[in-house]
Amino acid sequence: WLAPAIRHTLGLPTLERRIGLSAHDLVSAMGARTVLLTRAKRDARSPTIASRFWLRLQALTGGLPVPELNFGALAQLLDQPLAAPNLSPRPAPTVPRAHRPTIVRVTEVDALNADPYAFYARAILRLSALDPVEAEPSAAWRGSLIHAALETWAKADGYRPDAIVARLETAFASAALHPLLTTLWLPRFRQAAEWIAQNVAEARADGRSPLGAEVQGSLQIAGITLKGRLDRVDALPGGELAIVDYKTGKPPTLAQVSSGFALQLGLIGMMAQRGAFADISGVPVAFEYWSLGRESGDKGHGYLKSALARNQTPAEFLALTEARFMQAAATWLTGDAPFKAKLQPDYAYAEYDHLMRYDEWAGRDG
Repeated sequence: WLAPAIRHTLGLPTLERRIGLSAHDLVSAMGARTVLLTRAKRDARSPTIASRFWLRLQALTGGLPVPELNFGALAQLLDQPLAAPNLSPRPAPTVPRAHRPTIVRVTEVDALNADPYAFYARAILRLSALDPVEAEPSAAWRGSLIHAALETWAKADGYRPDAIVARLETAFASAALHPLLTTLWLPRFRQAAEWIAQNVAEARADGRSPLGAEVQGSLQIAGITLKGRLDRVDALPGGELAIVDYKTGKPPTLAQVSSGFALQLGLIGMMAQRGAFADISGVPVAFEYWSLGRESGDKGHGYLKSALARNQTPAEFLALTEARFMQAAATWLTGDAPFKAKLQPDYAYAEYDHLMRYDEWAGRDG
């Protein structure tokens, strides 16, 4: 994909060299005692045209002989099953306790519960996928951009409602985005930012005030150092805390949260309750997702969703979160359980499917 002049400047081989190597391979193969050359006479839509190389061979040889083929036998072979290959089993590597992580981030716990192998690949083998060349900005990249803008708005502007849109526009301008992406993204996020500013202003009028934003913390629990970063924490009129998690897309469903596969917000609340964040103390009673997306059936961007299930108290929510984490830590971090792949495929990502050879064993291991 580089122009010839650029390839020459960089000292790369020419494209003709690659063609020459392919020609060399073909000529070497043609030295065999018997060679069968084939071409497709049709593709999925229409007849094909023979290549110039094929026509040249016919002209030089006076017409290549067409082999006699038993098409009936070939058709029967299409339906004849082959012997089952030696498929890989579902991977479940066992790691000595000394090599298991003792420091875990709140964002990694969900993967530990849903796909222990993915946690093993990232946290123990330290493998991560490389972005392809000229890749489009990913959802994670977009989330980092928005979080950085909201952090600047909180710390530099003191949550002033009239400053948030300017911060967002500055972030998009400095990111050197393609104009098309800016045109598509900025109006939606500008609308969501205005919604955030309005809600923060209304909450302040009701006695709720922000305490901190993008604060790092750590907590020693179950023999593990749990680390996390809260997006925002507010002080309620009664002195309790409200934990806020910004989402650029859809927040987790209540089923994910209650099943223990979206623990991040609850873990941040548990850490805040135990004083893991400097200068922040209190009992969390509100756990909120502030989404910059659009709720189903609503025309505007920006909406609030609680992580608490119906009739669930904050104490029950924190107790459930702690129990899920303690179980995960005792099983895979301080225990000896193997890091089995795809325990819960519905809540797992596909980032490491090729390493675990997912297509070979999925659905075949009972």
